Amino acid sequence: MNVPELRFKGFKKEWDFCSVGDFYYFKNGLNKGKEFFGFGTPIVNFTDVFNNRGLTSDILKGRVSLSKKEISSFEVKKGDIFFTRTSETLEEIGYPSVMLDESNDTVFSGFVLRGRAINEDPLSDLFKKYVFFTNDFRKEMIRKSSMTTRALTSGTSIKKMEFYFPENKMEQEKIGIFHSIIDKEIIFITTRIKLLKQIKTASLQSMFPQEGETVPKVRFKGFKEGWEKEKLGNLFKERIENNINGELLSVTINNGIIKASDNGRFDNSNNDKSHYKVVKIGDIVYNTMRMWQGASGYSAYEGIVSPAYTVIIPQEQVFPLFFAYLFKTQSLINRFRIHSQGLTTDTWNLKFAGFSIIEVCFPKSKLEQQKIASYFCNLDKQISLQTQRLEKLKQIKAACLDKMFV
Repeated sequence: MNVPELRFKGFKKEWDFCSVGDFYYFKNGLNKGKEFFGFGTPIVNFTDVFNNRGLTSDILKGRVSLSKKEISSFEVKKGDIFFTRTSETLEEIGYPSVMLDESNDTVFSGFVLRGRAINEDPLSDLFKKYVFFTNDFRKEMIRKSSMTTRALTSGTSIKKMEFYFPENKMEQEKIGIFHSIIDKEIIFITTRIKLLKQIKTASLQSMFPQEGETVPKVRFKGFKEGWEKEKLGNLFKERIENNINGELLSVTINNGIIKASDNGRFDNSNNDKSHYKVVKIGDIVYNTMRMWQGASGYSAYEGIVSPAYTVIIPQEQVFPLFFAYLFKTQSLINRFRIHSQGLTTDTWNLKFAGFSIIEVCFPKSKLEQQKIASYFCNLDKQISLQTQRLEKLKQIKAACLDKMFV
């Protein structure tokens, strides 16, 4: 039977089967010279369609200067369905988006196609947001698109594509509303993650001294002493122990030190691990050839790393997590770059000898170090939790798109 696996109660009738061209006709969009863009009439651009399954007037930022005849010829109406016409890859061709409100004097770009109902539209606007983005429809879009230097589709091709839909618009609305709620939550969490990352970036700038400064702009209450200057070689020693046994660890720019298996990597290195370096809990490890890009982190694990990494041991006056965050500040990353050796960026490396002569400012009070580290740890935990929540929602959305459509 032509019914979805998951369905709202009260709906039992089979879904109808049709081609897109049974109900919609297509038109290519507007092409104008660069000098006409930046002012004038709102325009639906490629990025608007590619990034959004639903469009409203307030999110259209593009503008183009047109005559009344051109506006009339390329007008946008509520309920119009747009598809991206071209893309770098077949996997990203033909992304759909629906105009959800009345948008006066609005046109659409030549990089998208406009579909409009021939007579009465059999689909609700919310349902249209998703029925043309299911896995089956996406596969058909990819199969029926062409690829030369770029992927390309056309109104002629899309009209031949097929889909199922429930005749009852109340069922369509329920499906559309359900998926819209998930989308709103995804947008909310994505915005929250972006905000948390902006807070972290700003805090790295304000809670650590910048170039030429000896104290940060923002400090916790109760701490007034100036920060001390010291060479990193007096704060850390290099760990030179080797071991062939132990769990393989990786250093990532965004997530610090993780188990290699958690990063989708497995130990497929050669059997000779005689030069692999020991890592103990509390050590800081950095990628010798990528320290200038911020590839370092605090280790919460014992294990081993390849000889491409440098392992450093914090001394008594060092709270290691504080320095792990200090090493992520842009001013210090710039100094890591300056002290890296090599003829090109592909060969730049910062061995311990170069690392040890770099001078840094840090608070003598380990309590202040701990408070700063704790603040950033809490931020990272929030970012991680929200990121996990986002991934789960995306999985739920993908599963529902599979099970709630035929």
